[in-house]
Amino acid sequence: MDDGSPRTRIWLFGLMLLLAGLACQTLFPHSAAPGSLEAQVAEGNMRFEGTGNVTYIGCQDPTAVVTLTIGVKTRTINGVDLTGDVNPVTVSVITNGTQVKTDQCEKVDTDNQYNWPAKGIYYPDETKIIFTTCTQNNDEAKGNAFLVGDGFEGEYACYDSDGGLMYEVAISAYTVVK
Repeated sequence: MDDGSPRTRIWLFGLMLLLAGLACQTLFPHSAAPGSLEAQVAEGNMRFEGTGNVTYIGCQDPTAVVTLTIGVKTRTINGVDLTGDVNPVTVSVITNGTQVKTDQCEKVDTDNQYNWPAKGIYYPDETKIIFTTCTQNNDEAKGNAFLVGDGFEGEYACYDSDGGLMYEVAISAYTVVK
C-alpha cells in the first residue's frame, strides 16, 4: 500500500479524530451546569425515594420502598484519599415481609419490615454510583446506578463471604426529598 493512497489517508484521518476526541475528554472533563440537578447531586446531601424489586432465593418482591441518600462531597472514603470529588451513598430497600420458597414463592411475615441495604460511591464526572458493600453483614456488593433525568436507576447484587449470591435489588428513585 502506498503512503499517499486514499485508504491510508482515510485511516490516518480517522485515527487523528479518535486521538483528538480522547485528548478533549482528558483535558476538558465533564462538568455539570451550575444549578442543575447533576450539580446539586455532586454537592451531595440529597435524598431520593422510589421503588424497588428484591430477588431473594429466586423469588421476586416488587413492592420494596427505596431511600437513596447521597452524602456530602469528599475526597476521602473509608480513610482512602482520592484524586477527585466523590460522594458516599447509602441505600435502604424496605419490604414488608420476606419470601420463602415451598412449591412456589410465597411472601410471609408481612407484619415485619426487612431491609436489603447497600453502600456505594457516587462519581459525579460519570453520574454513576458503584455499589461496594451490602451493609446487612458487610458483604460484597456489585452493581451500578446512574443519574437518569430526575433520579437514579440501577441494580446491585449482594454476595456472602464465600462468593455466593444472597439477594439482588433493582431500584428506581426519582422523588427528591429535602
